[in-house]
Amino acid sequence: MKDNAGPSWYGLPRTDPATKKDLQILKMRDVLALGKQHFKKDSRKTPFPEFSQVGTLVEGPTEFYSARLTKKERKRTLVEEVLSSGQALSKFKSKYNEIQERKSSGKKSHYKKVVARRRRQQG
Repeated sequence: MKDNAGPSWYGLPRTDPATKKDLQILKMRDVLALGKQHFKKDSRKTPFPEFSQVGTLVEGPTEFYSARLTKKERKRTLVEEVLSSGQALSKFKSKYNEIQERKSSGKKSHYKKVVARRRRQQG
């Protein structure tokens, strides 16, 4: 496996695992939008590019107050930034509980709940 894309691509480095996690979050941004926005479905065959690098966005002097994160809001990675927001976590928990409830209805656990309810009524 090559470490970079070669001289024709100016030595573009191989995508590191941390960047892959950030790209995965960007790919699943419709889940993070909390129902307010809808995004076009991603239909690429390869999930992540083999070679990539990340740059740093430098804000202009006119965007000091409008497009700026405070020091408390800044995190090391995009994953940490998303998970630090309380809204996203509460949505994830409610969605997880909804899926678990849908999966367990009509199956063995549902039957166990019915039997337990009958035992409580009898005893």
